[in-house]
Amino acid sequence: MLKKIFQSPIFNVVLIIGLGLVMIGDHYAEHIPAWLVVDPMVLGVPILILMALIPIYNKRHPTSRIKPSVIPMEMREEDEGMQWLTFKATRKVYIFFAFAIPIGIALTAYLQHIPYLPVVLFSVMGAMQYLIYWFQMKSIT
Repeated sequence: MLKKIFQSPIFNVVLIIGLGLVMIGDHYAEHIPAWLVVDPMVLGVPILILMALIPIYNKRHPTSRIKPSVIPMEMREEDEGMQWLTFKATRKVYIFFAFAIPIGIALTAYLQHIPYLPVVLFSVMGAMQYLIYWFQMKSIT
């Protein structure tokens, strides 16, 4: 179960959106409504709990261990079929960024009066990257 949580792109979407909200609340609190200010511990405590559960999970499941890696866990490339599916999904993400980055640069340049806009754009683009990947993998399998 814990490995599925870490492999889920939805987990990463929640992390990215949560981190974006924490950053906006920490650095731009005077520009946003008070109800939108999120305490960092709201995101930090669940992450610490999950990190503490990893050694317990690894001890109980020695054949399916959770190991730290630079490659995201959701990129399961066990065979050629999964490599092809990953290729198709990451291709769509690449195409998304080819359009999103120039639009994000233009929005940041023209909407300078919104100081937290870059954090919002990075959070949305990061979440979209995982959602595109997840929907592509779900539509194929």
